[in-house]
Order: sequence, then structure tokens, then C-alpha cells
Amino acid sequence: MARIVDLSHVITPGKAGRKFAIEMVGAETVNPNVVRLEGQWYIMHNVSMVSHIGTHIEAPYHLFKSRADLANIRLEQLMGEAVLLDLRHCLRKSSITARQVEEASAKAGGIRTGDIVFCNLGCARFYGTEEYGTSPYFSPEAIQWLVSRGMKLMGVDASGVEVPGSEDHVNHSALFVRGVPLIENLANLDRLSRTRFTVYAFPIAVEGLEAFPLRVVAVESD
Repeated sequence: MARIVDLSHVITPGKAGRKFAIEMVGAETVNPNVVRLEGQWYIMHNVSMVSHIGTHIEAPYHLFKSRADLANIRLEQLMGEAVLLDLRHCLRKSSITARQVEEASAKAGGIRTGDIVFCNLGCARFYGTEEYGTSPYFSPEAIQWLVSRGMKLMGVDASGVEVPGSEDHVNHSALFVRGVPLIENLANLDRLSRTRFTVYAFPIAVEGLEAFPLRVVAVESD
């Protein structure tokens, strides 16, 4: 029997760190044709939020106007075989080198063309605290090495992959110019028992939107 692991953080309104508010309304306020009996629990919600919140995906449109938005990321990029790189030994607030990424890849059995690549930085346990912002970050050489292996989607258990202070967003650019979306704030990577598994990571398809929370699920086959 397959084992399913949820790799997403739960978003709690009022405790999300960024704008995320829900307003409960009766269903009749949305659809005037609805008959809602007195005292009946028949509700809907208005949601007000920033798109980069919780476990979320960033499309190339985030930095490049002519690149794919959420509605135009190919579905094949959002599912398939994934490999987990163990980078928990990397020092916090330090640069992850291409050599470290290459060594982690070798230990995981290598990155194949078309792989989804998830990186365990050991940061998920700090999610929602000040320490979460002290994660290691990827050197441009490390990102370039990963891109050169032919990965189709990248994910990390941290708030990003960027070089601190990079106004050019060098690492995001290196991914997005090659059409590689990025998932930030993954959870529960420590619960995975294998370095290879199947991933499903689908956001809603919205034209003109660059990012959105999503549910990321890993499936470990027998």
C-alpha cells in the first residue's frame, strides 16, 4: 500500500505572518436566489490575502512578464517523480555551494532529466519563528548546477532560495528563465522515508497570477 505524506503547512488566519483574512458570510449574500433558512449553517467566505503565503508556488511570471503564469504552467511540471536532497548539514545563514548540492545529489541517487527536486534544509521546524529567516541559501553556482541537470520543478523547506540582498534576484531568475517554477515553505520532508517518490503539487489556474498557496503531496510506493 502506498504511503502519502502531506508536505504543506496549514494556513491559520490571523497567524499566517502575511495578509490572510477570511470573512464568513451567509450563502444568500453571494447568490440572492439562495434560500437560507433562519439559523441554517449555509455559509461562504470572502478571502483577502497576499499570493506568497504558506506553502506556495511561484511561476516564472513572478519576474518575467512574457513567461508562464499559474494558468500556463504545464500540468506535467506539477507532478511526477521527485528526488530529495538532504542539505540539513549546511550551516544556517551560509551559502550552499554547488559541491554540496552535487554531493547530496549523488547520495540520493542522482538527478534525472525531468525530475522534481526537493531540498531539505532542516528549516521546517522553525516555520513561524524568527529563526526561520536564518536558513542557508543557495549560491548562484548551486542553482545553475541544479538547472543544468534538467529539473522541472524545485522546492525547499525555507522561505526562499535567493542570495541575501540580491536585487537582481539572481537565483529566481536562473530558475524562471529556464521555465522552472519554485515551491517555498515545504513541510514534513523529514517524514519521507525514501529519496525518490511521486509528487503532486497543483495550485489553482489563474491567468495573470504569479503565485498561490498549494497542497503538495508525496506518495511513496511499496
